[in-house]
Amino acid sequence: MSTNTVEKRSLAEQRIFAVILSSGFLSTLGVGLFSFTMPLVSLDEKVSGAWLGSAFAGYYFAKLLIAPLSGLWADRAGPRTPLLAASLMGAAAPLLYLLHPGMPILYFIQFVMGLVSGLIKPVGLAVLGGSGRQSELSRWFSLHALVFNVALFCGPMVGGILYLNRDMTPIMTGLSLCMALTTVILGIGLPNHIRTRKQRSAMSASARQPSPFDMTALCMALAGRTLGIGMVVTFYPILLSTMLGRHGMVIGATFATPNLVACLGLFLSGHIFRGRPRPMTVVAGMLLSAAGVFALGACRELWQFALAGTIMGLGSAISIPSSMALASSLARSQGKIFGTAHFAAGIGFLVGPLLGGLIIRNYHSIGPAMQVAAILGACLCLPLMVPAFEDQLKWGRRLAWGGALFCTIAMAGFGSLPLVLQKQVIPKSAPGLYYYTDVAMGTVVRLTLVARNETEADAAFDKVLTSMRSIQRDLDFRSASGSIGRINRNAGRNWVTPTPRAYGLLQRTLNLSRLSNGIFDPTVGALTTSPLYYALDETIAQAKKDLVDYRMIIVDETTKRVRLKKRGMALDMGGIAKGTIIDEAVAILRKQGIKAGIVEAGGDFYCFGNRDWTVGVRHPRAQKIYTTVTVREKGVCGSGDYQQFVAIQDEQETILRHHIINPSDMDSAHESVGVTVIANSAEKADALATTLFILGPNRGRAFMREHFPKDAALWFRPDLSVAVTDNFPR
Repeated sequence: MSTNTVEKRSLAEQRIFAVILSSGFLSTLGVGLFSFTMPLVSLDEKVSGAWLGSAFAGYYFAKLLIAPLSGLWADRAGPRTPLLAASLMGAAAPLLYLLHPGMPILYFIQFVMGLVSGLIKPVGLAVLGGSGRQSELSRWFSLHALVFNVALFCGPMVGGILYLNRDMTPIMTGLSLCMALTTVILGIGLPNHIRTRKQRSAMSASARQPSPFDMTALCMALAGRTLGIGMVVTFYPILLSTMLGRHGMVIGATFATPNLVACLGLFLSGHIFRGRPRPMTVVAGMLLSAAGVFALGACRELWQFALAGTIMGLGSAISIPSSMALASSLARSQGKIFGTAHFAAGIGFLVGPLLGGLIIRNYHSIGPAMQVAAILGACLCLPLMVPAFEDQLKWGRRLAWGGALFCTIAMAGFGSLPLVLQKQVIPKSAPGLYYYTDVAMGTVVRLTLVARNETEADAAFDKVLTSMRSIQRDLDFRSASGSIGRINRNAGRNWVTPTPRAYGLLQRTLNLSRLSNGIFDPTVGALTTSPLYYALDETIAQAKKDLVDYRMIIVDETTKRVRLKKRGMALDMGGIAKGTIIDEAVAILRKQGIKAGIVEAGGDFYCFGNRDWTVGVRHPRAQKIYTTVTVREKGVCGSGDYQQFVAIQDEQETILRHHIINPSDMDSAHESVGVTVIANSAEKADALATTLFILGPNRGRAFMREHFPKDAALWFRPDLSVAVTDNFPR
């Protein structure tokens, strides 16, 4: 081949790569800014979590369905047609919202964007695989993955800026513009003759002819890797908040560590692993990622989570480009290959969260779910060792299979050993005593039940969990169909008839508001219903002060209707509703014949039945138990500045701004750093914990003596000294 021809081919390849990378960046940026904003607008519109979850499920389901079809379409008609169809569809869909704004239209657009993403990414990869030289594919796939991750990082930031005024019009305009530019780049830059089928000469570089098993093994590995990712995305934030407290910035940074490390690693991996793709490189990267996921299950400290995240990121940086290059080498039809690969990855994303829920119920903890996902992911990638042994070690088929089987058994055996040991120290359900764990209300829920048999206990647990989620929807301001959501949406306009449960809770809440002179005030929701409200500029909180006054909640006792006096007002029952839900759970358990037990949600308890229970009081500045108390028929609830906060560095000191707001000055309360309350109901203990945290020990003890002399409290002051009421159990 002449030098001129080589140069022309090289320029043509670079043009194609530039088009795919730039169009992929813009389309991913648009989808990213839109997807980031959807939970925010749903929150502002008080849409239920069920609706939001359904919208995202529809997005991922659309991607899953369209991916294999998009590859076949590209192989038959060429990639220009599906790519231009996807980008045009993505540019046109947002215009529907501009013509007819509303949440149903947004959910429809989200489904459409799932189709768009499921078309653009696999077809774009198929173009790269069909156009590039095999020796350069790892480098180009590394760059593609890097551009994709950078776009995912930039999308939420751009979305946050465009949504600053809580208006979706700039978001939809930005999405449409990104997709329109994608259409222009593809239309002008992508040649008409481009195909997603490799030349036969490009396939001859392999030392061993690929077999159908090679693609099956790669799909198994991809499904195993995304199974772990799906588990991490779903449960990792809850694990972090459980272990580290709900420090928004720390959790966000820790959660983002794997992606950040992957981006840095992708700069290098394409050059380090250049040349013909090797299955062993894919296996090594995926095993490294699995090791990071496995380590997450055992982490307790921030540095441990950071290290595990770094390991995961490095594994991704190695495995992503090498797996793409390997897939490209397995067949001439690149569209079919990458469509199938994305379908396999989508299966992993769907299975991971479902499997995690089952494991959490069995192990009573999120950590083992991560470890099981890691073991499964590692075992699913080990079949790739068969072609690796054949290709790189020149082993025969039987010996290669034997080696891969041995590695799989050893991996499963050694990996399962910590889980077996952990299972042995988990409290065992004995005759009459049964333990259950699941995730609800955004936290871990644990039940200890005394029952006649396992069947009775299982049925009671299932009924309680269903009820807890139902009650949460009714009392959560994020639920548009719930009582609190409906009251907030009609603020300053209409009367609302809440459910009897919500009406009763609101009456009890207003009574505590009157007793505390507004220290406990549910109308603080005018501020707290905003995401990360405690991290916002102080002027925003002050601007909402006129909307915070429990006396502006108007109740018609005859018709049992409720109305908020001013537009912009909102109720937030977060300071009391968890206790209400726990009490309701206990009531259901009693009706189901459960004699005694503990219901615990996110560190708050109610212990019931004719027996004593011992529970721990957490230290607010250390991962340890400060003391234990023995209670019977009591609720034990706590509040602390360590649960959700940001640390702001002032000129002379570090100021902690946290989620517990003092309505009198609309600032975070600073008289306490932690409070634990023991009361005759979880609802009362939960509400008093918030109230006493704001009051502090000096005013709080006087308040308790006057209004709640039979209940007890313990405070941690800012200097970590401890104060208690006289009746707090020692």
